[in-house]
Amino acid sequence: MTLKASLASAFKDKRLPCRVRGCEKTWLWEGIEQARWMRDGKTDPPQRMCPECFGKFNELVDVEVPCAREGCEGSWTWTRGARLAALARDRTEPPLDRLCGACRERSKKIDGVEVPCRVRGCDGSWIWRPEERMRADGGEGTAKPPARMCEECYQRFRAATDQPVPCRIPQCDGEWIWSRAMQVEAAAAGQAGPPKRMCGECAQVLGEVEDRPQPCRVRGCENEWVWNRFAQVEARRFGSGQPPARMCDECYSELGRLEDRDLGCRIRGCDNTWVWTRNMQLEAKQRGRNKPPRRMCDRCVTEINRFEPRAVACKHEGCEGEWTWSPESQLAAALGGRTEGTPRRMCEKCADFLKGAKPIELECASCKVAITWTREHQLNVALGVWVKPTLCADCRRASATSGSGV
Repeated sequence: MTLKASLASAFKDKRLPCRVRGCEKTWLWEGIEQARWMRDGKTDPPQRMCPECFGKFNELVDVEVPCAREGCEGSWTWTRGARLAALARDRTEPPLDRLCGACRERSKKIDGVEVPCRVRGCDGSWIWRPEERMRADGGEGTAKPPARMCEECYQRFRAATDQPVPCRIPQCDGEWIWSRAMQVEAAAAGQAGPPKRMCGECAQVLGEVEDRPQPCRVRGCENEWVWNRFAQVEARRFGSGQPPARMCDECYSELGRLEDRDLGCRIRGCDNTWVWTRNMQLEAKQRGRNKPPRRMCDRCVTEINRFEPRAVACKHEGCEGEWTWSPESQLAAALGGRTEGTPRRMCEKCADFLKGAKPIELECASCKVAITWTREHQLNVALGVWVKPTLCADCRRASATSGSGV
């Protein structure tokens, strides 16, 4: 075996990537060629095309492309190597941003311009390169620079991806897209997370409604509160669509200053209390009532159901009328230990008689002295139990002693 054959056998054939950017194919570097390459003192493998690219390369020719600066009649050469690299990326048209040689030389005399980053809240900047200025206005300085990101924002933009974010309406399962551009602006403003926004369906409802004034829920209050658009979206999409019952700002502030109060039960003999809540106090105040109402405690509310109204005869002899013994009075009597008998009271007719009657001055038939005829005496006379007096007390006693009457 010769030395040459022995050296070649030490190297195996290799597949190396094509040198054309965008091409994923390979070419074969034979072992014998590797040996020659190493013999010449070269360590790095050569940069070559795969057979397919090399075949296309031989078919292509250089193309002259018009200069990108408007009004320039020059051109630049799109070489067949550059065309081949473009074909590897499925691009058949030449770039539209290249300058001819003359314009490139002129651009070397133009300075780059520092331009603020397009991202709101970012203090960074980017350089508007001379070649770009040349394309814009020939380097005259009359064109406005385009809106671009600084390098930091651009790298953040490239690394980011659009993210789905839940709708801000709690009951909604929809999402909205927090785009890469939004994320870059949020980072420039120091915001760590996405803002609260609505999904498309909720946003559509939001555009159809307006803030609506609604009456305060407190009875007696004539003020209003505003049912905002966001709350309406929630009600229309996931509720009844009707406004809730709420307080106006004034009533809500007043409610915060009030406290629940424990008040005594209105039933005589009961030591329990009932709660006059803040809401009750607020409604009473709106109706001009500053004093608390008289109410029963919870126990008495339950106990009073054991009693029913009872008709009781009038306490006045000769009267056939009745008065009503209310369940409340019966409960008070039971709490006071009065479980037997009924109280003695007059009927409504007798009470009205006494209310309308007045004491009358009568003249004694014997001594002519004035006699006071009381209301109660008048009532008994009206009931037929007594008779109208004609003598004063002294004359009656005298008459009784002598055995004679008047």
